[in-house]
Amino acid sequence: MVRFLSVLAIVSGLGLAAGACRAQVDGLDLKAAYIFNFAMFTTWPDGSAKTPLVVCTSPDNPLWAGLHALNGKAVNGRPWTVTDLSHPTTPHCDIAVLAHTAQQPALPAAGMLVVRDGAGSNAAITLVEDDEHIRFDIDTQEAARNGLRFSSHLLRLARNVL
Repeated sequence: MVRFLSVLAIVSGLGLAAGACRAQVDGLDLKAAYIFNFAMFTTWPDGSAKTPLVVCTSPDNPLWAGLHALNGKAVNGRPWTVTDLSHPTTPHCDIAVLAHTAQQPALPAAGMLVVRDGAGSNAAITLVEDDEHIRFDIDTQEAARNGLRFSSHLLRLARNVL
């Protein structure tokens, strides 16, 4: 009987661990979906209307797989394309997705939306985890410096708007 209870406790513990891993993956995919939707509600400078929407991040970024899974999906008529931020032949980035520990590009290019996953500086949008929910803060001044505007619908959903 004791052995049965021990095995039951181990199996229960594995089930809880598997559930926690599943929740983490779902959270990363949810963050990728947030970023995709940020793109839907962002207005870029006119020159990029027909070109692919290039999303740059590091393959080491935990969001890489979720962002990469969206490749080819249309964002306002532009195909979503994920590429390595540090690759020397990376084309112009429309969106730079940075992990909270990543260094920001020296000066974001005009038309680049910088999204940071976690606390940091000089990002137009910062993803934050608040009471087990994913929320986001928007810095409209940072966005304006890069020639970007956000829909009022997106601004209303933000936790904080600066």
